[in-house]
Amino acid sequence: MSAFTHAQLDALTAAIAQGVTTVTHNGKTVRYASLDDMLRLRNTMKTELQTQPPNVARPLAFGSVFLKR
Repeated sequence: MSAFTHAQLDALTAAIAQGVTTVTHNGKTVRYASLDDMLRLRNTMKTELQTQPPNVARPLAFGSVFLKR
């Protein structure tokens, strides 16, 4: 599981688009040294979020493969 969430990625992407180096998400504020740092982190977040397996609910039981006649 990734240490990042899609909401964090969205917040970082929005800050990059606005040209600011401060991001506030869930009441926590992070100030980045540069836009380059933010871009590197965004790329890392994207990679980790794309490579994690989807959170898919598995069925508790499987139906029978046999037909009643």
